[in-house]
Amino acid sequence: MRPLLTALAAAALFAPTVATAQSLRQQVDGWRKQHEREILDEAFALFAIPNVASNQDDIAKNIAFLTQAFGKRGVTLTPLRAASGGSPALYGELKAPGATRTVVFYAHFDGQPVAGGGWDHDPFTPKLNRYRNSAPTDDVPFPAPGETVDPEVRIRARSASDDKGPVVAMLAALDAMKALGQKGSINVKFFLEGEEEAGSNHLAEILRTNKDRLAADAWLFFDGPVHVSGTPQIVLGVRGVMGAEVTFYGANRALHSGHYGNWAPNPAVAAAHFVASLRDRDGRVLIPGFYGDVPAPSDGDRALARALSTTDDSVRTSLGLSRTEANNAALGERIMQPALNIRGMRAGNVGNGASNAVPTSASVSIDFRLVPDQQPARIRRLLEQHLVQQGYTIVRDANAATSSTDRSRLAYVAYDSGYKAVQVKSTLPSVQAVKRVMARSYGREPFTLPILGGSLPLFHFVEQLGATVITVPTVNADNSQHAPNENLRVGNLWDGIALLTELMTTLGKEWGPRS
Repeated sequence: MRPLLTALAAAALFAPTVATAQSLRQQVDGWRKQHEREILDEAFALFAIPNVASNQDDIAKNIAFLTQAFGKRGVTLTPLRAASGGSPALYGELKAPGATRTVVFYAHFDGQPVAGGGWDHDPFTPKLNRYRNSAPTDDVPFPAPGETVDPEVRIRARSASDDKGPVVAMLAALDAMKALGQKGSINVKFFLEGEEEAGSNHLAEILRTNKDRLAADAWLFFDGPVHVSGTPQIVLGVRGVMGAEVTFYGANRALHSGHYGNWAPNPAVAAAHFVASLRDRDGRVLIPGFYGDVPAPSDGDRALARALSTTDDSVRTSLGLSRTEANNAALGERIMQPALNIRGMRAGNVGNGASNAVPTSASVSIDFRLVPDQQPARIRRLLEQHLVQQGYTIVRDANAATSSTDRSRLAYVAYDSGYKAVQVKSTLPSVQAVKRVMARSYGREPFTLPILGGSLPLFHFVEQLGATVITVPTVNADNSQHAPNENLRVGNLWDGIALLTELMTTLGKEWGPRS
């Protein structure tokens, strides 16, 4: 990899602006076209490093790479570690002379595991591919120095879009600012998390321990996809999330279905009845009391959500769906509501592995998506009350069923930590300033999404720091994150570079000085 810059000083990075009639976006695009090979060299080098948060050797390699890469741009990264363990976050800072606003740029460098197959090549050997219907087709040769790449081409690699792509955009934006002589208008702090995909279990401790260091006027989260239409969007919040695993039991050994099938309780049947009791076919949750703390969306939020759903028909077609839930309800409105997803069921075997036997146990895996005001602790309580009302005794120890004389009335329940939803107001001056910068960089108004369908641990930043958190997605919507053939559309990487450059250069002017 050939570095674009060597040993930059922070003061040099924020040099006086070059006078030009071109817009900043045009300047950045012109610079980028001359350096696409170098940008891709660095991206491929980063994407090639495995990054599952549980593998501390691989996390250390990512830390070494990022420390060197940011260091070349004049940004010293410091690991922020929790005393209780886990992967560290990386922190760095660039001050802009005269700036009164401080903004933290967030991304995460850890990624999802790749076990389970589905890739037709090593997920950590990045490739350039053309895609059709979210599937890779033709390989594309790597560009020679000075050549440009079709923006529709995809970089195929684990974490290319979730979430190393925005980190590459940060690095290239710093290069663009230096090369174009642009002056920063905000103090920038970088916060790169190392265990977001593992549940951010040590994040609260890291934030609490470094509260003074991480003080800022706002946090911008570069994670998640742009709108499915390709339109940029600014996201005001994220749904919370909570996962649960429920196991039901039958006899203490598998039983012949002919001899015992109409006599011994079947845990697979118990699991099926439990699933049917959780939600209806249109997604409404049936657990008593579930909607007790769900506020009705405001008229303004409903209007914003409806504006996002103009492409629903084309999305259904691309997914092979003739209909969607709730009589083809608008997707934008649906993600503003809480949801219960059955993410998996397991009991016995199927196909060639099936046998005529009553299984000994059956498990159901659930995830809840929560909206503001819903608390994970309350959802756990309601779920268990629902099980008790169905006649089950809750157990916390999976081994408790081994010695029980009433296995068929036990339900083992386990949870992940879960976290709450977060949402900021669209009228905040910081939100409006970011929207204006985005509109100028993209050349069109971004959609305003009241709440993201997915989840991020933003509540930690609100609870520990009192932070204003705004999500600014940059990657393509069809990126297959968490799945085989994850990819990053090259054009989205170019857009991200231009946007980050524009934010560092003009956000302070759009926002105005701190009073």
